[in-house]
Amino acid sequence: MVGVDLVSFYFKLRTYVGRSVEVVLSNGEVIAGELIAVGFSYAVVQALTVPGYGGTEDVLIRSRVIHYVRIL
Repeated sequence: MVGVDLVSFYFKLRTYVGRSVEVVLSNGEVIAGELIAVGFSYAVVQALTVPGYGGTEDVLIRSRVIHYVRIL
């Protein structure tokens, strides 16, 4: 997220708590699920552990590895 005002990014991201998102990491990995918390140095996504079989896992993602977030 080079060149992005991180403070406004996280304030905007907080408005999407409770929505379905895909967080794309700098290594290309995608974590999909419900955005449940946002801080200045992290985001937490509740993701399915095994899609289609139930069960969820809360994934804490450090802001330095977030490339972008897609709101679904």
